[in-house]
Amino acid sequence: MKNKKMAAGIVGLAIVALVGGSLAYFNQTMTATNNFSTKQYGSTLTEDFIPEKDWEPGVEVNKDVEVINTGDMPVVVRVKMEETWTRTGEDAAYKANNAAVTTAAVSQVDPEDGLTPAEDGTVVAKNLITAGWTKADDGWYYFNTQLEAEASTQKFLDSVTLAADTDMGKYTVTKYYTELEDIQAAEAAGVTGDAATGWKEYTDPMPMTALHNKTVTAADPDATGYSGSNYSLTITAQTCQATDKAVNAFFGKDVDGVTPVTIPADVLAGWNLQAEDIQ
Repeated sequence: MKNKKMAAGIVGLAIVALVGGSLAYFNQTMTATNNFSTKQYGSTLTEDFIPEKDWEPGVEVNKDVEVINTGDMPVVVRVKMEETWTRTGEDAAYKANNAAVTTAAVSQVDPEDGLTPAEDGTVVAKNLITAGWTKADDGWYYFNTQLEAEASTQKFLDSVTLAADTDMGKYTVTKYYTELEDIQAAEAAGVTGDAATGWKEYTDPMPMTALHNKTVTAADPDATGYSGSNYSLTITAQTCQATDKAVNAFFGKDVDGVTPVTIPADVLAGWNLQAEDIQ
């Protein structure tokens, strides 16, 4: 709807008179000031996130997220998620995703190879409440209707879960055994300490002549998987006034402000945008 105000025009009266050989003018200027007030737009992204200090595979952590319209005009809403993994003590991410969303355990190429290849996808399940939302191909989640003043989208994200089969690094397992005659020979030679045991490596089955056996598990420092890491889930929520020009200008690009974004047709239909900006 386009509001139009006609400002009062300038009214001028000019009377010419000859007074004492000088030319005098009577003039009048009138002005009209048109006062407009704008509506207040505001929104808040809220979340309740209590991360685990030592997050273990299979553990679910509460993370509540909702968007609240704190203004006095309707807005439209969209939400996007991105995640990064960094090593403890390092700033650079060794893995980043436009967080793939799933409520099930995440399948990995090999959960014991100690690697984090791109084809592993995400190992964190985002437990969403997507009723009333539509996911676009570019990863944005759009709230299907206008969010009225002082209203909330209600909870969008409920919790996150580290997949039970998350690759926590590659470990080598080596088995050793001793034989009585080796120990006796070492003692006869005066050998003491660990060398006196004469540990020998073996693969199953354990030799029948074994006197003692032990298993040594060691982590591969070059294949640590997701162990010793910090996980960060960034949730971006955007709102704008519910008019077609505003949506095209603000929601027509991704968060980088460059990449074009196509809003799903069913979302646009549900938004029922005003045909023009309020002026």
